[in-house]
Amino acid sequence: MNAPTGAEPSPDTLAALYEILKSFNKTGAELGPGTRFSEDLNFDSLVVMEFIAVVEDDFDISVPLNILPDIATIKDLAVAVEKIVAADK
Repeated sequence: MNAPTGAEPSPDTLAALYEILKSFNKTGAELGPGTRFSEDLNFDSLVVMEFIAVVEDDFDISVPLNILPDIATIKDLAVAVEKIVAADK
């Protein structure tokens, strides 16, 4: 489920993810669409699962675990969230 090239998530989705990330951003990294979860935010697998659980609750979705390796940035996650939300309609 790779994001198509040029896919742009909505500002609302990005804003919601930034809000969720505030409590997970232990490094104090500046958050932007290109912020990387492992490299910039130092997320390990446990933090990723905790974060995804909050995202799922906030958006009322279920994120398939098999797409997680393809999600490296906040933009990647926002695009994936929007696809899941659209598919659930």
